[in-house]
Amino acid sequence: MTKKLIWLLDGEQTSLQLLTHFLTNAGFEVLSLPLAEDLNRQMGQGGAPDLLILSGNLSDENGLSIVRRLREQGHDWLIFMLSASSDPIDLIVALEVGADDFLVKPVNPRELRARLQAHLRRIERSTQSRPPQRVKFGNFELDLTARSLEKNKQPVHLTTREFELLRVLVSHPNQPMDRQTLAMKAMGRPLADNDRSLDVQVARLRKLIEPQADEPRFLQTVWGSGYVFTPGR
Repeated sequence: MTKKLIWLLDGEQTSLQLLTHFLTNAGFEVLSLPLAEDLNRQMGQGGAPDLLILSGNLSDENGLSIVRRLREQGHDWLIFMLSASSDPIDLIVALEVGADDFLVKPVNPRELRARLQAHLRRIERSTQSRPPQRVKFGNFELDLTARSLEKNKQPVHLTTREFELLRVLVSHPNQPMDRQTLAMKAMGRPLADNDRSLDVQVARLRKLIEPQADEPRFLQTVWGSGYVFTPGR
């Protein structure tokens, strides 16, 4: 099996070395990058990782601005963000700008590996050979095999986590799903107390597919429980 390539962007030398060593031993190919300009250089050479892990603590660019810039450029790599802050607001902001996951430093390496592998397993399962599957709703068409979304035949960019969440919901039309079940199927982990990461991702999806995000037609809230996908006619 081909090793997955991780670009590890961290301005703290000790953290960079420790995580590089751990992830290499865990079977990943790791490219260590101490500066945002190193990331830009790799991209300029046509490179692309299977996933990017970056710290918010960089000397030459804010981690959040990097995530936002990459998503605006259309890059759909898995992006994990590391931060020394445990403030829930920082988690929400990271997810809002397009990060797929968020861990607080100092990172537990085993938790990082488990989360990485969970994301990669879901991607592998959803891309295994099978007849094309397309789901149409409103002006949208979701291709579950190609992992793509179109609106009026024009591509709509989704992050990996946004796609996984939409995939799970559209696979259970008109079936309310509680938050914990949805989190396990789409994120591969249960929600901790006061964890609003799932709700942030739903809010991001609504901005992409709803005519009015504050009056959702497709991704409706089931109060006190979770969410339901209602494709309509």
